Amino acid sequence: MSERTSYKRNPAIHCWIKHIEESKYDENENIFLTIFGKVKRVRLIATIIEKNEKLIESDEFEIELEDESKANVRLIFSLDDSTGLIRAYKDKVDPESYSVYDVGDIVDVVGRVSKRGGYMSLRIEIIKKVEEPNFVLLRNAEIINRIKSGDTQEIPVLSDVNNLFEDEFNHAERDDLKEKVYSVIESHSTNGKGINFEKLRKEIKMPDIELRSYINDLILESRIYESDKDIFESY
Repeated sequence: MSERTSYKRNPAIHCWIKHIEESKYDENENIFLTIFGKVKRVRLIATIIEKNEKLIESDEFEIELEDESKANVRLIFSLDDSTGLIRAYKDKVDPESYSVYDVGDIVDVVGRVSKRGGYMSLRIEIIKKVEEPNFVLLRNAEIINRIKSGDTQEIPVLSDVNNLFEDEFNHAERDDLKEKVYSVIESHSTNGKGINFEKLRKEIKMPDIELRSYINDLILESRIYESDKDIFESY
């Protein structure tokens, strides 16, 4: 019998986006250290808040598919599960095959998470639209029950001192940028009208998904609220 090398795929861990955001990233293993252990692949239930297409050169793709007839298109989603936001993408797709997915849809996504330049991203392997609202409640209940039952672990501290200093610097820089976002929203709230997302983005000159992340943090901190669709005011 010939010897065959088997490939063991990492399991997709069902979690919230915040569990990845609050994790420690081990660059050596290219893995996230979370309260659910080591994570490379995740399963998320989230809402599409933005969808874009990007035409790119073939050497930009991270994976190669067998069907070379597909258009060289990267489909990019911004996903929000109310605990955080993440940029998700799928390479070498026929956009028409994904036309059923649109902003406002709730989706069940399986994919591999990675981190580059301080930003997380999710390479989509499977994406399905969630039609039954109770499915969302059920999956969230599973996560809550796992946490309440104590089926979690302490996130280990990385021994690399340089990584620790980098984390502290990134955290301070993130706080400064979040306060800048809040300051602009507050200044536009004095007239009782607030500021819409597009105007805020142009004024701060920040990528959409990063800005959405700061807005989500400020909403969770009860410092701002969405007075109308994509219009934000401070309390």
